[in-house]
This record gives sequence, structure tokens and C-alpha cells, in this order.
Amino acid sequence: MDGRKLLKLLISFLIILQVVGFVFRVYVLDVYSKIVLGMLITLLYFVSTRRIIFSQVLVLFVLLLGELMVFFNIENEMKLQMIMHVIAYIMLFYFLYYNHKSFVYNRRDVFTLVLGSSLYTVIFFMAYFILRKPMGDLYLLGFLHLLLLYVLLIVAAMHYINIRSEKSLWFFLSMLNFSFSDFMLLIDTFYLQSNELKVLMMICEPLALIFLVNYMITKSLTLKSEEFEGF
Repeated sequence: MDGRKLLKLLISFLIILQVVGFVFRVYVLDVYSKIVLGMLITLLYFVSTRRIIFSQVLVLFVLLLGELMVFFNIENEMKLQMIMHVIAYIMLFYFLYYNHKSFVYNRRDVFTLVLGSSLYTVIFFMAYFILRKPMGDLYLLGFLHLLLLYVLLIVAAMHYINIRSEKSLWFFLSMLNFSFSDFMLLIDTFYLQSNELKVLMMICEPLALIFLVNYMITKSLTLKSEEFEGF
């Protein structure tokens, strides 16, 4: 078993361990599993990448810091966590800009995009209008947070449908899990606290980071459109 497979096995084990620690209220197990999990995901990037890119390392650092913010004994930790996520998502637009080329769609692609985008638009506005009052002074930051996820997920879907490459799939899956995780985070924090939502977040958060690392280390390959390179 090589180092990458061993790391992925350990990461999977720690995700389960973190959930078990939360469910059975073993706080120490929950906390240390989350901390070690972040370290191992970062290590997976360094072990797997052919070339370390500063912008990628910076995005991972900001995202991991945002996830670990909950363990810091600081005032307005939720606000700071939201700010860290917003900064990271703005930085992710660099990858979209860097890899963007022209789109080539057939009718089925257009139908899929319109259907998926319409459904996600409904979810976006429903979530925002439900959360606007409970978020209080943070509603503008919350709107920006949700809006960035909305745009990133739709554009990631556009890229994947355009070329259907492994690299574009990893980015789409990452944005999908970030969207699930952050929507649940805001709902759990400001609207309806739920242990079920917390458990789902414990699964979606590390999966989003793992998929993002897979995107970063996967070689660019065009499968559908010859004029679309990279994503």
C-alpha cells in the first residue's frame, strides 16, 4: 500500500471516528479527529502533487482555518468562519478564470443546466429568505456567502457538462459538498439546530476538501470539446 492510499484510508477512518465521537458525546475524540483530519488532507496534497502551487496551498490553508475556527475561544467565531469561507471561495474563482475557454453544448447539456440551475436557484432564495432575519447584522455577509457558493456550483457544473473530464468532475463534487455543508451550517446556526445536520456537515466538509485536493492534483485532460483545455 503506497502513501496516498494509506492517507486516504486514515482520512476515511477519521471521518467515521469524528462522527462516532460526536454521536456518543466523546468531545476529545471529536475535536482531535477534526484537527488531525485537516492535517492529513493537507498532507495528502503535498504527497500527491507533482508541483506545489502557492495559490492552491493558500486556498487549502484558508478553508482549513475556517473549519477549525469553531475550536478557537474567540468572540464572533461564526462571523470569522463565514469571512474565511468567503475569502476562500473568492480565491476559487481564480481557478475558474485560469481554466476558462469557450463552451460547446448540445441540447441535452442545455436542458440539464437549465433544470439543475432552476432547482438550485429556488433552493438559494428559499434558504436566504428563511435565514435573513435570524442572521441579523450578518445577513449581508450571509448573502455574499450563499451567492458565491451559488455561482461557483453553477459554473462548476457548466465546466463539467462541457468536457466531462475527471478534473472538472472533482471541482464540481467539491463545490457540491461545500454548498451542502455551508447551507447546513447556516441553517443549524441561525434557524434550526439539529444533530443530524451536524453529522452531515462532518461528512460533507472533509469530502469537499478531499475532492478539492483531487482537483488540484489531477492532470488536465479534455474529453468532450477540443477547444476547451484544462478544467
